[in-house]
Amino acid sequence: MNRQLFFETPEDKLRAFQKPRLVMFSEGKEVESWTNTQPLYFYPFSWLDYLGRNRIRELYIQDVSLGPAEKEINNLENGKVHFETPDKYLIKFAKERGHKVSVICDFEDISAEQLEALSASDFVRIRINNPPNDLRLLSGLPKDHILSCIKLYVGDGCDYRDIALQTRGMGFDFLHVAKRLITNSENPGIPEDERDKILKLHELESNQFRVITPSSLEQMFAKRFIITPRLGNVSSCDFSKYRLVLKGDNLYPCYTQHILALQGFRKEDTMNNPQHCLDCACIYENDMFNDIETKMKRYKNPSFALEYIENGK
Repeated sequence: MNRQLFFETPEDKLRAFQKPRLVMFSEGKEVESWTNTQPLYFYPFSWLDYLGRNRIRELYIQDVSLGPAEKEINNLENGKVHFETPDKYLIKFAKERGHKVSVICDFEDISAEQLEALSASDFVRIRINNPPNDLRLLSGLPKDHILSCIKLYVGDGCDYRDIALQTRGMGFDFLHVAKRLITNSENPGIPEDERDKILKLHELESNQFRVITPSSLEQMFAKRFIITPRLGNVSSCDFSKYRLVLKGDNLYPCYTQHILALQGFRKEDTMNNPQHCLDCACIYENDMFNDIETKMKRYKNPSFALEYIENGK
């Protein structure tokens, strides 16, 4: 078994598909560890980019408002800037200031100019909402320095295999088949033939191409996560000390819809648990961070590393 320890997030983008342990050391000895590290979720960062750094590490830009966006990007220190829509100028602005950049956008909204902007990013996810027959517009996007993804949705009537083959053929790193969030009380089952088509996509995987599918393919829609103390969920939003959301001219501690519906926060308030929520977009981050911080207090001079086991052994 080949054990590799990284004390900084590794640069190799394909490690985003592996499952490293987060290891805590104290006085040179391993004292705690966690397996649910979600490297793809945090890419191009990992837990190593947050722990022990008591400042904003990532900026989410929901709607582009140039002045506030420039200001917050400037204030960020070697962070990650995430765009909900690509902006050529601001992506370049963020990269010039040493930040990592991730972008998610809709295929239907992509122009040639936006493709140029996406090519400067570190992580790009393109959603397919109205499945087209031809994705060749995106053929120049996959690059060695970009982790690239096509994301499509269960039940949208697409030819899963055709899109997967196009995605792999153009050099994208992975295909993500996801469920849309439920919007009403009806949640029909997924027909067996459709379920089989989705599962067979894994046959197309290789060392350079991965397929991610829902953990359950019983029902069509995903249910919204709700904070449940009986499952050990914490009701604070401590991870907000690392994440700032900019929507237009307003700042928020997270991207939960009912928080974004408010009038905004002062920056100092986004780091002080603005309110306890039942509906949360950041349950995993808050639960994990709370557990790590609680255990950190037991040890002297805690430090962290990611442990990878080579060849999955």
